Amino acid sequence: MSTFADSWRLAWTLIVGGDVELWRIAMLSLQVSGIAVGVGSVAGLLLGAWLAVARFPGHGVLVWGVNTLLALPAVVVGLLVYLLLSRAGPLGPLGLLFTPTAMVVAQSVLVTPLIAALSRRLVLAALDEGGDQLRSLGAGQLACALLMLVHERLGVATVLLTAFGRAVAEVGAVMIVGGNVAGVTRVMTTAIALETSKGDLALALGLGLVLLGIVGAVNGVIMLLQWWGGRTRASLPAPQPPRSEDSPLAGGAAPVAADPQPLIALQRVSVAFGDFTALRDVTMTLARGERLVLVGANGSGKTTLLRLLQGLVSHAGIVTRARLQPEARLPRAAMLFQQPFLMRLSVFRNVWIGLWLRGIPGAERAARCHEALARVGLGSQAARPARALSGGQRQRLALARAWATQPDLLLLDEPTASLDPGAKREVEALIEQIAATGVTIAMSTHNLGQAKRLATRVAYLEGGRVVVERPVDLFFTDDALPAEAAQFLRGELPWT
Repeated sequence: MSTFADSWRLAWTLIVGGDVELWRIAMLSLQVSGIAVGVGSVAGLLLGAWLAVARFPGHGVLVWGVNTLLALPAVVVGLLVYLLLSRAGPLGPLGLLFTPTAMVVAQSVLVTPLIAALSRRLVLAALDEGGDQLRSLGAGQLACALLMLVHERLGVATVLLTAFGRAVAEVGAVMIVGGNVAGVTRVMTTAIALETSKGDLALALGLGLVLLGIVGAVNGVIMLLQWWGGRTRASLPAPQPPRSEDSPLAGGAAPVAADPQPLIALQRVSVAFGDFTALRDVTMTLARGERLVLVGANGSGKTTLLRLLQGLVSHAGIVTRARLQPEARLPRAAMLFQQPFLMRLSVFRNVWIGLWLRGIPGAERAARCHEALARVGLGSQAARPARALSGGQRQRLALARAWATQPDLLLLDEPTASLDPGAKREVEALIEQIAATGVTIAMSTHNLGQAKRLATRVAYLEGGRVVVERPVDLFFTDDALPAEAAQFLRGELPWT
């Protein structure tokens, strides 16, 4: 029988027979690489999240450095760690060289840039979808990034498995700092190299098959996670027709009259994005308890004005927020976006996170979550995945999340733009309920009928300017409207 065939037969005999030396080497490899990925994940995920949101001189250079380290050869990592741990190195007195700990250090250094670079890209993609919405709930920059890692947890698991596959299969670093000491620091990759050079092909081949199986299993888990994530999104349960207990609650508090006391005042406020000016010299006052509806064509500045009121954009000019008595506190604002961002968590947890970000004590959170969900008719859906909801239910959940924070000012950016007539009526009813409790509403819409139904005052914007403001009745009947606003109304309401 040929040497090739004998080697394969003996290799399988060692694997199946549970050879002590082979499995001891394999278990040490798994232990070293597992601990290294655990250490590297803490450092790498935090670094990746921080790099996604931090801005400082040299930020681009640091990102370039981390991305460059993705291709850092394992032997270079081994050399650097060896110099640190050798007798003449700064960490020499610790006596870590040629120990499993030294191998863990080397592999941690190897996988940390990989985890940091890939997690940073995950966070950036997620922030594009929902970063502003988390910030509107009170999240700081780093909190946003860390929440996005929770949101993209399947992607994070894929990153960590990729890092483990690289660690367990590398040979250069563990060879240099581990020394391949039999029974102490010999792992699969170094043993394969050593036993092959000694001519013990059966053990080398057996270890190679085990290593191949481990790497294959890791890649199989990655593919399974990706398949499962896609299947979960594709097979989300169809939204069910609302039951009677799921319908938004009618009635509520008696309407509260608008208070002429200013809540927010803008004086010659402008917002620019580079060379583009989105708002120009806006001067207006938003009184407590009123309902201001913004109308105008796409690009007129409606969304930017709402984001300004929420504090999400930098501006020139003066923004004055009144202190509310008796607490002498600044008004709380909450914003509902046209496409609400919901984390890949339950309905309940999406509301809970909004309260957690606002610093609401833990004892109050659950009660306020359940109360808010009941107010919008989603009480029985609390345990359901938020992303399994229909469009109308998602808007109701976003309203519940905002309502639970007990805002003084609720900002709504075209909240019914993509909803069917039934869902629109539900959301409008909820807006009226919220307004009836004394919450100030500022809302943008293209639906002039909706503006007539919900507004106490209407402002028309064009080219980033507030062209005209009128009480709702006068806005639609005043013959003395500026020409731009009158032309807009004729275009939207041709019978006028």
